[in-house]
Amino acid sequence: MSRIKRAAVTAGFGYAQYGVAIASGIVLVPLTIHRVGATAYGLWLASGEVLGHAGMVELGVLGVLPWMIAEADGKNHRVAMRRLVGQGVTVASLVGCAYLALSVLGWRLLPGMLHLTAADRRTIFGPLAILVVANAISYPLRVFQGVLAGLQDVYFNGALSLVNAITSATLTAVLLLRGQLLLALALGAALPSVLTLVAAFIRITLVAPDLLTGWARPSLAGIRPLVANGTGVWLGSIGWALVAATNGIVITYLGHPEWVAIYACTSKLSAVSTQLAWILPDSGLVGLAQLYGEHREPGKLGHVVVMMLRLHFLLAGAAACGFLAFNPAFVSRWVGAAYFGGLLLNGLLAASIVASSIGHGLITAASVLGNRPRVGAVTLVNGVVQAVLALLLGRAFGLVGIACAGLIAGLLTAVPAAIVLLHPSTQLTIGRVTREIVGPWILRIAPLVAAAAAAGWFHRLLGLVPSAALAAAIVTAYAWQMRPWYATLPLGPRVAWWLVRLGLMTPIEPIAMPRRSAITLEQA
Repeated sequence: MSRIKRAAVTAGFGYAQYGVAIASGIVLVPLTIHRVGATAYGLWLASGEVLGHAGMVELGVLGVLPWMIAEADGKNHRVAMRRLVGQGVTVASLVGCAYLALSVLGWRLLPGMLHLTAADRRTIFGPLAILVVANAISYPLRVFQGVLAGLQDVYFNGALSLVNAITSATLTAVLLLRGQLLLALALGAALPSVLTLVAAFIRITLVAPDLLTGWARPSLAGIRPLVANGTGVWLGSIGWALVAATNGIVITYLGHPEWVAIYACTSKLSAVSTQLAWILPDSGLVGLAQLYGEHREPGKLGHVVVMMLRLHFLLAGAAACGFLAFNPAFVSRWVGAAYFGGLLLNGLLAASIVASSIGHGLITAASVLGNRPRVGAVTLVNGVVQAVLALLLGRAFGLVGIACAGLIAGLLTAVPAAIVLLHPSTQLTIGRVTREIVGPWILRIAPLVAAAAAAGWFHRLLGLVPSAALAAAIVTAYAWQMRPWYATLPLGPRVAWWLVRLGLMTPIEPIAMPRRSAITLEQA
């Protein structure tokens, strides 16, 4: 199976999984608020963010393991793969114990940090304990799912993640309807996850049983290479945890736990849209790592990174336009106008889709191309800066200040630092990114952003269905506006053929379609 086909399969399952997440979120969030209440739900979200910070003990091992397995598999080095699996299980087991201990410490500190009453503590203790224990057990099991990712078992891994998402949403909804309240959220998140990880282990016993035998006795010298490679990813995970798991804590600390639900509901579609925009370009990271391992010249690597950045801009722009036009009407109908944070917050969240996509695209590329410790440090600085700015700006400007903090932090830290780190291996510069990507993209998207903002402004007049239709029309117009970019992307022949048929791309050479496209594109 080619690199492009593997990436396409991975992206396809990723989009299906997020489709389930969107559909379940539309149902589960209002159901949760109705059954649990805004205050209890806000406390649960904030408590979950505390657990997210406890997960920072992971050391990056689980993040870097698939890349290292893939590299060893490419060399057909089964001994090295077996050693990596054994080391991964050892480190992940220690991480699970550390996570459990840190979560207990966090629980002792949580009431004072979030101003919880005795009643609040009783409400969240049991469900939170279930989630903590399940997460601790999951750490060593996640090694096997990482091994499957490194082996590029894309069909099984994708199906497993999709089943997990569907089962989790279904179980949560059923338990909520049966009156289990926060216990429904805990069991819905924990039980399907553990079961799917067990399924990943069983899969390894069938497709690569040799990787489960002959493990060396755990030793500091043995696990040091894996931990050293994961250090940068670990530092980065701390930064991303600060970025993703800080807003609820800050808002609660500022004395407004009821605002957590408002921010979460207003930003829900933004977060989902951002993740959707990342799936397709991220599916090519393994291929980029393989190219780097082949010691390709900087010009070639730079060309591939620019293509991936174009894809990030292309998808993030579509997501931002759709979000800007549709989200006000969607949130107002979904959970009620009281949970919509306002048009200014909506605009800042739309901008954050693009800004975070730029930062993510640059940072991940720099990490793949051998800058993991430095990328981790940059991401950590970005997270710290955002947390500080969220506290300062949130106190001054409320939810709008919280949203501004993420934008400012990313554009000041992650983006310029990542370009500097990429330059030696790709010859990428800020001038090149601005000239080849940012400038042309802004010229083409500007009128559509104005149209999307106008649609959001009149959401009360338009209503849900007309807002959705208008958002779809704006996104379609954006796709037409961006057609000069499509020929520069690493598309498969059939995708290119369809773009030609739709008038979105000029054929590279004459085609007479049939079963196989006659279009030829350079396969990066």
